[in-house]
Amino acid sequence: MPFKDSLPYRAVRYGFRLPSLLYTRFVTQPQVDRWLKGSELDLYVHDPKRGLLRPITRSERLKWTMREGLACDAVHWLDRVEPLLSTNDVVFDVGANIGTVANWFSERTAIVHAFEPHPDNIEIITRQNKLRRTKNIILYPYALGKEEATMQLYVKGFHGHHSLGDAANSPTVNKMDVEVKTIDGFCGEQGLTRIDFLKIDVEGFEEDVLAGAAKMLDSQSIGVVLFEIREVILTSVGRSTASVFAPLLDNGYSVIDLDGRILSGEKLVKPVDGDYLAAVDAEDVAKRLADSELQFI
Repeated sequence: MPFKDSLPYRAVRYGFRLPSLLYTRFVTQPQVDRWLKGSELDLYVHDPKRGLLRPITRSERLKWTMREGLACDAVHWLDRVEPLLSTNDVVFDVGANIGTVANWFSERTAIVHAFEPHPDNIEIITRQNKLRRTKNIILYPYALGKEEATMQLYVKGFHGHHSLGDAANSPTVNKMDVEVKTIDGFCGEQGLTRIDFLKIDVEGFEEDVLAGAAKMLDSQSIGVVLFEIREVILTSVGRSTASVFAPLLDNGYSVIDLDGRILSGEKLVKPVDGDYLAAVDAEDVAKRLADSELQFI
């Protein structure tokens, strides 16, 4: 065994390095963390494998500097649905939040129509688009629902929990009026005849978004729908799983879980909480789903 690989040599070498390691861990790093948490700089977390760049809001900085193992975003479903996307696709990101997923879509598809009503989130999306020089995201400062109206947005303590109802996800800290439009109305105005991929993340108001897409669903002009089911949140805003599934099932769509299983029977009546897909050609979509090393984030 070479002397440099021997236990005595490695022990002595580690002993010389130990003071520096301890100083960095307990003096330098905490100072840097405190500075970052209070800094006016825009901070981002980068996932190089998936090309994600996630802005960190001020309220999140402590969690990230404490290295709590948070992921950039909904990595588990991003991995799985990637094979469903093509460079010619038109994507709707309904409930775009802070724009991480919209930018992920933009790198893989032709155009992303991103809908986000909260002004703080809109500002973050705009800054990220500028930083990444994104050219194919069109941002709309309003919500999508079942009819054109002005509604109250319940502003939550976490930027990803804002909802058109007082959803049971995190405490409400404010309310504000926001404009609401429909998918059918928007597509009519824009002359759009197809949505290749529709992602919905609206904290309990999935049913309303789908109700506002009645014409597009009836003509089966939406390729794939991605949405979430959280029973507690749905119940808190007077919705149900059945009412989310109904406009899809009634128009010939099947519901698929992210493991590629087409739901039927009891699983349609009482699905577990999670993210789901819906498509007319469900078997083909299920076969094309990719694996993910992350099952839940």
